[in-house]
Amino acid sequence: MTDKSKIRTNTGYVLNVAWAAHSGAEPDTAVRAEEFAGRLMPPGTFVMTDRQPDIILFMSGGSERRAIEVAEPGRPVLLLSIRGNNAYAAATEVMAWMVNNKREAVLSDAAEALESGLINRWRTVAGAWRQLEGSRAGLIGTVSEWLVASDVSAETLQRQLGTELIGVPWSGLQDFSREDPDTLLLNRFEGQNADGLEDAAKVLTVLRKAMRDNGLDSIAVECFSLVQERRVTACLALAQLNTEGTVATCEGDLASMAGMMAGRALTGRVPWMANTTRLSEKSVVLSHCTAPFDLVSEVALPTHYETGYSLAVDGDITAQEVTVYRFSDKLDRVFIAEGRVMSKPHMANACRTQVEIELSPAALRLLREQPLGNHLLMIPGKQADLLWLACRYKGIEQVKGGEL
Repeated sequence: MTDKSKIRTNTGYVLNVAWAAHSGAEPDTAVRAEEFAGRLMPPGTFVMTDRQPDIILFMSGGSERRAIEVAEPGRPVLLLSIRGNNAYAAATEVMAWMVNNKREAVLSDAAEALESGLINRWRTVAGAWRQLEGSRAGLIGTVSEWLVASDVSAETLQRQLGTELIGVPWSGLQDFSREDPDTLLLNRFEGQNADGLEDAAKVLTVLRKAMRDNGLDSIAVECFSLVQERRVTACLALAQLNTEGTVATCEGDLASMAGMMAGRALTGRVPWMANTTRLSEKSVVLSHCTAPFDLVSEVALPTHYETGYSLAVDGDITAQEVTVYRFSDKLDRVFIAEGRVMSKPHMANACRTQVEIELSPAALRLLREQPLGNHLLMIPGKQADLLWLACRYKGIEQVKGGEL
């Protein structure tokens, strides 16, 4: 179930570290390997073991067979070498074996991995994917009919994220009008005279109960039927959940839900799911009505863009540097690009929260020629290295077409 522990990143994950050396290595090699590992990682963040290693530390040449024996199929591994003693040569041979046998691995000199932050990122990535294993996600309603490239099968979610997908029909939920409004959402806008706020807060009560009753950690909500039939939106409810650290997507977008789950597990913040509204030679404009409140300032509550009913979130994105990314519907490809916020437009003919982001020409070309879907995910800061390592860990390939 959703709780505060799910919001934090994986600072408590302990890496399993194995060492490898040639068969005639000195008797104190194990001690020296643990001492060396202690210079790479703080106490309490790793344990020396031959079982299910996250890292294999190469202490010498002639250690290739030993490394292959301890590496576990299906568990990605970081191959680190000391300098000298033919250790990097051995690690390179093992990396080649990993590639030839379609095993996920990353190779690096140990000192360089420490200096670049690779070891810390590897720990975050391994912990993030472990956190998602055994989680439960719910699809409330169905995937919106226009999302022809965003439906993810239950089998794919289980295989790639270790997440079980549960279908929850709207007909099985309590009518929102019979619920009490959610006090957290009401209190956030206390003093504002927003017509429809109480009904929006009642929708949040319904969604919280659905999550609790079905043991869900994340949800994708098909929301247009609600606004069309009952003239109330889920925009504020989803924004509140995302602000609290609970992944909640609209339009039943399962590809975005999967990407948001990964982003939250990696960074501790829920990304914003937004429409690709306009592409120019230098920038992309994103817009949507469900921006998490912790990503925006100067929040207003206008009507929902497409229908003119109920309420939506209209705020100014506060971040200056951002990362934009998107998974494919099979969760086997990814688009990742870092950018800079250029402006915060207020177009009348687009969803309410809007931002213009400067991206590289190569990234914009990929969005134009090989998009993975309309919705993109935006998260504050430069997160490309972390996201790309997380995708490499899972064998998720970067879309081709140019260097980002």
